[in-house]
Formats: sequence, structure tokens, C-alpha cells
Amino acid sequence: MKIEEKLSGEKIALRSYRSSDLDFVSGIWFDGENGKYLSDPEKEFIDEKFQRAVDGLEDSPLGYYFLAELKETGVPVGTCCAFPDDGGTAYDIGYCVHKSYWRKGLGRDIVTTLTNWIGSVGGKRVTAEAAKENEASCELLKKLGFEVLKEGSFNKYNMNVTYDSFIFIKIL
Repeated sequence: MKIEEKLSGEKIALRSYRSSDLDFVSGIWFDGENGKYLSDPEKEFIDEKFQRAVDGLEDSPLGYYFLAELKETGVPVGTCCAFPDDGGTAYDIGYCVHKSYWRKGLGRDIVTTLTNWIGSVGGKRVTAEAAKENEASCELLKKLGFEVLKEGSFNKYNMNVTYDSFIFIKIL
């Protein structure tokens, strides 16, 4: 799913993912440090099935994939995604900031821009899952008005790694 125009935040702009973004997103999602708390595997654990899924993100009918760029320069700094339910009233989101841009307020800007857009298209609630160990992400979501809905867990694809998690919710 795609959007036509960029979504504008305070410091960043979100645009629909393009296949030409693959090197950048692979570099953060599959990096052991940057992608540590994502369900995506580290590079050496990617199989053909997973690679096909990544190669098809630009035209995914399941949800929206975005690249986050600095507004002033267009430099890519992160990614995010939003998956609507059948009625478009609830969205599950994910986000990742390149480690060279950590602690600069960009995660806050990405999540705020994404949730504002979701509200503008009729979304009523947003969920996000974060590993309990990922204190920065858990604190960010709380600061942005998300509350813990329940506890869960997730696995990193094709790896023997499981994270206990919090599933957060925000009512818009």
C-alpha cells in the first residue's frame, strides 16, 4: 500500500518505500546492533523466503512501508510501517531509526507523524509491540501516550532468539 504525498513531521518526512531503498533498509534492519529488537533476522539468517518478502515490500497489499528522511536534506534516517485492520480503524505500527541518528528525537517524530496520519485517515487506535529489553522504545511509546495493553513475546525470524514484549495501545 502506498501514499501519494509525503507526510511531514517536525524534523522528518515520511514517504512510501521504494525498491531503491532496499540497501538502506537492509543495512539497518539486518544489522546486529541496529536491528537487535526487530523481528527481522540478522543478515546471515536471511533465507530465500524472507528475501522474497523484503523484495516485495514496495507493492505489499498488507500495509504501508515508509522511509523516514530528514526534511531539510532528504537523507534517510529510519523506517516505519503501519498495518490496518480490515475496517481501517486500528493500525499496528513498527519503526526503526538508524543508529547514527539515535537520541536525536527522530523516533518521537516518526511515531508522532505516523499516528497523526493514522488519525487523519480514520484510525481510532494504534498498537505497537516493543521488546521489554528495549527500554528506549518502551519509554518513547509511554511518553507519546501509549499504554501497555498486554504482555507477549516475539521471535527473530529464522533465529533462536525470543524477546518478551509489551504490546502498547494508544486511543486516538
